[in-house]
Amino acid sequence: MNEAARHGLSLPRVESPIPQKPGPWLAALALAWFNLAGPAAAQEPGGTPAPSAPAPERPGLFRLGPFYLTPYLYIGTMGIDTNVFYTASERQADFTASGGPGLELVWPLGSQSRLTLDGGLDYLYFLRTESQRRLNGFGTALLDLRGVKTSLLADERYLQTFSRPSFEVDTRVQQEREGTRAQVERRLGERLSLVLLGSRQRTRTDEQSYLGTDLGATLTQDEYRAGGELERALTVKTSFVVGGDQSWYRFPELPVRNGSSTRVWGGFRTGEAALISGRALGGYRWFRLDEGPRQERGLVVAQVDVTLNLSPKTKLGSSFVRDLSYSAFATIGGTPTLLNESIEVFFDKVLARNVYFRIFARQVRVISDGDEVLVLPDEGLTVAKRNDRVREVGAELGYQFRSRVRAGVTATYTTRDSSIETFGIEGLLAGFTLQYTPPQPVFR
Repeated sequence: MNEAARHGLSLPRVESPIPQKPGPWLAALALAWFNLAGPAAAQEPGGTPAPSAPAPERPGLFRLGPFYLTPYLYIGTMGIDTNVFYTASERQADFTASGGPGLELVWPLGSQSRLTLDGGLDYLYFLRTESQRRLNGFGTALLDLRGVKTSLLADERYLQTFSRPSFEVDTRVQQEREGTRAQVERRLGERLSLVLLGSRQRTRTDEQSYLGTDLGATLTQDEYRAGGELERALTVKTSFVVGGDQSWYRFPELPVRNGSSTRVWGGFRTGEAALISGRALGGYRWFRLDEGPRQERGLVVAQVDVTLNLSPKTKLGSSFVRDLSYSAFATIGGTPTLLNESIEVFFDKVLARNVYFRIFARQVRVISDGDEVLVLPDEGLTVAKRNDRVREVGAELGYQFRSRVRAGVTATYTTRDSSIETFGIEGLLAGFTLQYTPPQPVFR
């Protein structure tokens, strides 16, 4: 739901619709199966030696000793933004572009493990609106260790952004995020595996007054999470999973917002090769404030991502997410949380060898638990419940140059209806994109 997504701090990016050639991940999977199966599985029936695993591709464009380097260029949408300040009135159009250089370094650690460093700059540019120009940067360090029965995935991430942190806030905010994730997976048997996970994220937001709220205080937060998941394979392509986690939220400048939550979930996951691939998970979250009246709130949560692979070149998919998050504003009554619901459908089609077309439609609901305290430009002090419905439609026509580089022409149109008139908006963003997509780790 924000621009941090492309660096792994939010929702995962959409994968390329172009079918890819076998890459390093496929070679690693084949080698892992060979090691897990043992000598008995290394031969076909009748004693015939099994085919050897495919040789892994180079993990980078250039080799420097034991390291592989890949310089790249990221360009966000370069075109016309018809509503630069995301307002219901006095809309302003401007030419905008974002992007910058980056460098990925990979150090292979044997046939299956590796250390990956990735970093770069991201400059947000507006032709006439100088106040919205910013230079930011990002960096990640990912350690991926894979054994016969045990694997470890850990990363450290740093990201600067100047963007709207969510659909709830209609102004760009300067933020700095730094966090760590770790995940250990252990095979307990032929069909059973256990995953232990933990994470921490530190978010710091510059002081900024918005509708009577200091966003520097409400959006400066430390979050910690610990949990686990048990997975049982039902078939070669389908698994049943159950899990749970505990999260703690700390606000250095507003301790009254400190809280914690407990979440449990269960459901199914399918592999990418299945006719219907993705996941369908549902559960329940208990949220508690450390102090104050009405300290608890419960909510049924869900995360569903389903793709129907009609053919290697055609995909039809949908997703649904339902969960809680903190409100960016001060609230009265209830808890300082929001119900977030989003549903999306998309269609991907490869038109020619490297030419693809994608269309999507998305709806997001944002509903506050209590009344938000706002100082509105025309109404003054306002205390009201927030209930927003955001609709987005978009399309992209693009060309895939390499497995991770693609360019295209995009257009996205957004509208929002709100119970508070000030938040009703609409806007169009259209232009050209050129993007390099680094490999993404699969964290639970």
